[in-house]
Amino acid sequence: MPYTWDGKYVESKADARTDTLGFKEIGGIGQLIYHLFRFKNYKLEYDNNNRVCAFPICGKGNEPEIADADDYTGWDLLASLCNLAKKIDDFNEPKSYLELIIEWCRYVAHPYNIDFIYRGLSDESYDIDEDGYYISKDGIFSIDEFMTDLGNLYQAARFYTALEGVCFDDENAAYNLYKDGRHFDGLPFFERYKHPQDEADIDYSSAGGDLLKEMQLDSAYRETHPLPKADGEFDHTPYDDYEKLRDTLIDMIPDFRIRLKVDPKTEKLVFSADVNSVFDIAWYTLARMLSEDPALLDKGKEKERPEGIMICCRHCGDFIMRRNSRQEYCDKQECQRARNAKNQRDYRERRRIEKLKKKHGGQENG
Repeated sequence: MPYTWDGKYVESKADARTDTLGFKEIGGIGQLIYHLFRFKNYKLEYDNNNRVCAFPICGKGNEPEIADADDYTGWDLLASLCNLAKKIDDFNEPKSYLELIIEWCRYVAHPYNIDFIYRGLSDESYDIDEDGYYISKDGIFSIDEFMTDLGNLYQAARFYTALEGVCFDDENAAYNLYKDGRHFDGLPFFERYKHPQDEADIDYSSAGGDLLKEMQLDSAYRETHPLPKADGEFDHTPYDDYEKLRDTLIDMIPDFRIRLKVDPKTEKLVFSADVNSVFDIAWYTLARMLSEDPALLDKGKEKERPEGIMICCRHCGDFIMRRNSRQEYCDKQECQRARNAKNQRDYRERRRIEKLKKKHGGQENG
């Protein structure tokens, strides 16, 4: 408030340009300090609430493995979790979601209570014989909770990659976002753009400008006023509503608790987000990608498109982190073959067009 300690009014000197303070304004960039570890195996049992829970096995011969610092970055975890969800959601996947979740935890990271458990594992007095039982107990997690957290992250990531694609004239992901999977629902955010809006007599006033509520009103209207099946292309571009769509995505991202922590590498105090699960790390990574987006006026300009954003491989659809401004495929052998084949087709098409131009140019000159 603009008052001194003795109650005298003082004119506010706030600069409108910095009313919203980011990490740059308060000094430093928010960081993540976390440590990943893996249990060799889990057993599935029911808890007192009749929920299926994963119990990590911890004891002699089943010592947890602490991951190296560079094993999985925030980017790696975000993409890995999204690809796990994509696999779980695939109707053709032969393994159950229970198998896939346990497999991921064994080979990537234990998902929950990671800060607390790591402190126990790294304590000098830690003894596997005496403390293994308690470490295992602290690591129990509900499969339903994991699926809920995974689904929320997956939906936000799908929305993010679809919205990014719209900015660069790649609307395929956005167009197919409404398709339901095996376990996760489709998102309706782009459905209204498939049909002419002037055909619909929908009162959106009750939505109060909330895009998601507008979509729900639109879906309810379409149940009683079905339209012909869309032909695979948007009738009008979602990019016109980019700001609304982006704000809807922002609302899907949870808040973060930032506080001072000691960086174990430097022993310095840094601003760091609290990390209790791998989902915290993935959400924070996604939020950082959004915060580093170029300004709206620069969206869609190839030279302004940042590296390090998440896209889906054009061939297999897996989530990947873009290493450079030209990357569109992941590193799998079959995807690289598809990339090379596309490059060859594009090259032949360019040569064909050049020959036609020369031929017709020569005829005109003659």
